[in-house]
Amino acid sequence: MSQITLRQLPKNVDRLIRSISEKQNKSINKTIIILLEKALGVKDSSDKKRDLSKLSGSWSTAEFEEFERNTEIFNKIDKEIWEK
Repeated sequence: MSQITLRQLPKNVDRLIRSISEKQNKSINKTIIILLEKALGVKDSSDKKRDLSKLSGSWSTAEFEEFERNTEIFNKIDKEIWEK
């Protein structure tokens, strides 16, 4: 692992890092690493999600329309089944 020394850190940034570190009960070093990973997009900061949120909005209009056409049959109610 390498090390980096930061000089002339703005006071407001220092205060925010220390505040986050204290609230999350983590060392300042760990807090800065987490913040850098998030800012650089190299590590997902949230807990692993078990849903489809990453796929949301990823279909093109053509793909959406094809899906709608192919699943249209599921919108029809078979009255014979429901009358029994």
